[in-house]
Amino acid sequence: MFNRRSYLFVPASSGKMVEKAIRSEADSIIIDLEDTVALTEKKRAREVIKSSVDNLEYNKQIFIRINSLNTSFWEEDVACAIRIKADGIMLPKAECAQDIERLCEKIQQGIESDTNSGVRIIPLIETAKGIQQAYEIASASKYIDRLAFGSIDYSLDIDCQLSPEGLELLFARSQIVNASRAAGIHSPIDAVYPDLSNNDGLIKEASFARQLGFKGKLIIHPKQIESVHKLFSPSEAEMNYCQEVVDKFEEAEKQGIASIRYKNKLIDYPVYLKAKQVLDKLG
Repeated sequence: MFNRRSYLFVPASSGKMVEKAIRSEADSIIIDLEDTVALTEKKRAREVIKSSVDNLEYNKQIFIRINSLNTSFWEEDVACAIRIKADGIMLPKAECAQDIERLCEKIQQGIESDTNSGVRIIPLIETAKGIQQAYEIASASKYIDRLAFGSIDYSLDIDCQLSPEGLELLFARSQIVNASRAAGIHSPIDAVYPDLSNNDGLIKEASFARQLGFKGKLIIHPKQIESVHKLFSPSEAEMNYCQEVVDKFEEAEKQGIASIRYKNKLIDYPVYLKAKQVLDKLG
């Protein structure tokens, strides 16, 4: 089975949009109580979530992006996520292990101890401090599902100019990928691509993110789903090549050989294991 490739944001204040998102082809939905909901609409938005989710049948994962821990809204947001039995919670502006511990404590207060393993946490890393503390955040709790990158808020925090090439974000992206692996959690989710009119730009950015080690992307519109799914799924040619590598190497290994040449490339254990890793994710 493929990794979850797309995470579609949808404003919690619009029941119609929530229902449309749930019916979309996105792998996961993030119902947003933070940036897309006006301060005066937070309470009503929680009610909209419950009404929308209760009236629908769905087979995809639903996460709730709560408000940050320095607001007065986040505790009620957590309670809302627990009431609707959300699969997880996205924590914006996660900056240290203490943030995760504080959130976990609130989650455990709101649910029975025999069911709390079902609530996963996705810390959204979007500040310089969060990037610096990425490993501590990733390893702060067994409930951490994976990290996500918020490039727009991060660029605001470090006061840089976002470019089509994205070189100004290379360190942050690499730090998140490395921290995720070091902490033993799932590969991270790349940031949103905000220009809905530029699919070529989306493809270029998602391709680069995949090359760095991201295995999915945050998206803001259903029109981005198809491109993201294609880019974060192995192509038929890639799968065929990986199968050939596995077959050829295992055949050689039976003869006591652990290094072969195939299609002018050296195939040894690391190359074999990488090919097997790709195939295993399809099974």
